[in-house]
This record gives sequence, C-alpha cells and structure tokens, in this order.
Amino acid sequence: MTTLEHSIVMGGSMAGLLAAAALAPHSARVTVVDRDPLPVDGPDAFAPRRGVPQGGTVHRLLALGEARMEELLPGLREDFLAAGAVPRAAREADPVLDETTPNEGAPAAADGPLGADEHDAPGVDEPGTLWITRPVLEGVVRRRVLALPGVEAVQGAVGGLLTSDDKRTVTGVQLRGTDAGELHGDLVVDAAGRSSRAATWVEGLGGTRPRTLGTRVHVAYTCQRLRLREGALPEGTESLSAPASSRRPLTIDLEPCGDGEHVLAVAGTSRHQPPVDLAGLLDLVALQPERELADALDSALEGAEPVGQSSAAKAAGAHRQLWEETTDGPEGLLHIGDSAVMFTPLYGQGMTMAAVGAVALRDMLTDDGADGLAARFPRLLGALLDRAWEITTSRDAQIPDAEMLVDGAVVEELPATGSLVGAGQSTGETHR
Repeated sequence: MTTLEHSIVMGGSMAGLLAAAALAPHSARVTVVDRDPLPVDGPDAFAPRRGVPQGGTVHRLLALGEARMEELLPGLREDFLAAGAVPRAAREADPVLDETTPNEGAPAAADGPLGADEHDAPGVDEPGTLWITRPVLEGVVRRRVLALPGVEAVQGAVGGLLTSDDKRTVTGVQLRGTDAGELHGDLVVDAAGRSSRAATWVEGLGGTRPRTLGTRVHVAYTCQRLRLREGALPEGTESLSAPASSRRPLTIDLEPCGDGEHVLAVAGTSRHQPPVDLAGLLDLVALQPERELADALDSALEGAEPVGQSSAAKAAGAHRQLWEETTDGPEGLLHIGDSAVMFTPLYGQGMTMAAVGAVALRDMLTDDGADGLAARFPRLLGALLDRAWEITTSRDAQIPDAEMLVDGAVVEELPATGSLVGAGQSTGETHR
C-alpha cells in the first residue's frame, strides 16, 4: 500500500540501498542520493567504491543479515551465487580461544527480537552461508534495488535539510554537485553513515542532539586478494584462521572470496598496525608463534599470486547515537545503519543490523503507515540494536587498553542503553 509520495534516502551504501528496498512498496518514488556514481552495469558495477574505503577488506555477512536481505529482495542468495559468491560449508565447532582473544566471554545470542525463537530467525551472532566480497555483495544489491519500480539514484552531496516554516517537519534536502539544487519529499532517511551531519542539522533546528555511546579500540586491518596454487589448502579445508593472542595481538584469516580467489586478512587492535604490503603480511605469517598453524598458512600461501593491490583500513571502534531517547526531533526524518550505530568491524554486524532495521521500517509502514514514524521508528530500531550492541561492546571491553565513551568522554564502563536519562552528566573525571 502506497502511503508516501516521495522518499529520499541519503547514502547509497548498503544501509541506504536496503532502506530504499523497504520504502519501495510504500512510496510512489524513492530517490537515493550519494556522492559516488551507483553503477549497475559494466565493470564498475562490482568495483570498490571511493566512498567505501573498507570495501577491499574481508566482509562476513551474518546469517541474520542474509535472512533479512532475502525478505526484502527474494532470490538474492541465488543472485549472489551467480555473481561469484562461494557457498560456505557447514559450520564447524569453534576452536578453543586464547584467554586474551576478544571474542572469549562474549554473551551468547539471546532469544527475543533477534534471537533464535523469533520466527525461526538465526541468532544475532550466527555465521552466514556465503563467502563474498563487499563490492560483489553491494553491486548485486544495488542492481536489484535500482531495478525496483519508482527507485532512482542521484549523484550529489546533501548539504542540509529543507523544513517547514516552523522547522518541525523535514520536507526534503539541499543538494550540492548537481543541477537539481533541492529535492522535496515527505520522508528523508539518513543512511549517510560516518559522513552523516544529521545530529548537527537537528540541533540547528532547535532539537536535542542525541547522546552517544562508544568504544575506542583502534582497529587496523589489511587485506590482499590472492590466487592460490591448486591444492594449496589441506583437503576439506575452506579457510585458515589464527586468532589474536597475548603473544601476537593480530588476527590472521585466509578465506575464499569467489572467482577462485582467496583473501588474506590481518587485523590488529590497540594500535597494533598490520603491514600494508604482501611481503610484510607473509613475513608476519611466518612469525606466527603457533607452529602448526603457521606451517599450514605458510604452505597454503606458497606460490600465491596477488590479485590487485592490498587494501588497508582503520576504525576507532563502535559508536551509537541514541536517537530513540530524543523526543523533540523533526517529523519526516529517520536514521538507519551507521547513522544510528557504527559497530566495531571485527564482528561483522554492520550490514546485518542495517538489514534488520530496513525490514523493521518496511513492517512498520505496512502495519501502521507513515504517521508519527519519526517518533515510533527510533524506539523500535533501538530495541532491535541493543543485543548486537551488547555483543560488540562486551567484546571490545576485553581488548587491552580499550576505552568506553559516553558523549565523547572516557568512562569506567558503558551504561545500559535506555538508562541514560539524567545519568550522562559529565563529572570531568577520566577513567581508564
């Protein structure tokens, strides 16, 4: 049922594309605005985008993300496979983790909105069924979304919001870098992620800037695509992984990525920076203290041919804007994906929770329509994000020298979400 005339999505990455898919059945027009061109054909359709600096690094789509994306775009898994994704074998038992490994002690996936008993949905931490690169994943989704009736892409930068005279309702966006100048609509979805300026714009309209929670663990990672020699991996082995330990605070993964290629990925935390060149990565593998695993990696990488240049990226940690706690924001503006929560990239949650949010948006429009959406949707999304946020922050807290942040100030520990009213006043104290 169409309830909106024109919906505008700021950002054409995964969160924005999935939001557009959610809006398409309920909006006569959906316009996706992004600084980058959003190609659907030709060699650039599956190429890394400038606006996704981490696009060349390894990506792990969780099972929940696969399920929610399939709800939005039926047949998507077959499209991924046709584009070169590799089916993942049945999950094996997790190895015994070193006592300093960040994953140890993280809470198990719980029942509830994202747990195993909710419509038989996979738990929030369950691995997916595909090996796939970010450019292929995003390219397939982009092609499917921009083929939906009424959905179009516009290249340009959003420079601000258009509002009603009383500034209580967002009515569109101001554009830079395009002849259009302005786009008018009855719903604007902020999926601009790390570049979002929505909090500043809302404050400028007289609304309350949302409180923020965060972690600082200083993640750095390097990935190199490789073509391994035939039989390089032990028979029956898809991938090799060396978790971080107190003796070597870097994680090493060798995983298939499609087209007969593999990705060698090395990630560090606490300012431990992996090498950014293949020779340095291979030297690091050779120094791996667990000799049995080091020998297996050395053997698998012998004679490997690099495909393109290595890709490096950094991330401070996790960051959450508590839009669900604001009560005076303008109508006609929603926040989704990294514009609501940026997860620490080590755990593969970002795209999955963007898909969860998009399905929630679609279902809310189906059940209740668009009236009061700007107040209702953040509360629902916040509840859906809580479990994944708990997993991320509990793992981050186990990383040496990790810092917990409230409104940018370092604190002893993060408060539970939903408990910050009156509790976030800074005392000026800094804890480590």
